[in-house]
Amino acid sequence: MAGLTGIVAEIYANFGRGNVPGIVDTFADDIRFVHAGGSMIPYAKERHGKAAAAAFFADLAGSVDISRFEVREYVEQGNSVVALGHWAGRARSTGKSFATDWAMLWAFDGTKVKFYQGFEDTFAVGQAFSA
Repeated sequence: MAGLTGIVAEIYANFGRGNVPGIVDTFADDIRFVHAGGSMIPYAKERHGKAAAAAFFADLAGSVDISRFEVREYVEQGNSVVALGHWAGRARSTGKSFATDWAMLWAFDGTKVKFYQGFEDTFAVGQAFSA
């Protein structure tokens, strides 16, 4: 894959390899990183800057055992890429499982990610974290 879609595809490849520094290297210093969800979902919040965005991955790894993660489609337009996919996992705090489709928006300034927003079935994920 070429262009911005290729950068996003490499972000997901690095995610699969556990290479968080490789992901964070694609972020602009002033990235705005937003993952939808209420306070019951430990990784769901708005973050500003590279270090805060990098902390998302530690929060995710500390709270979820991921059993499945797949990208199904990419849509590139202008300086943005939307990726559509599916994931499943288990909330570590409760042992409850969840599965949901997702959409992730990646907006670029040149070849650096300036803005990210992730969307998923926050009700399903939140239920997994609820006692």
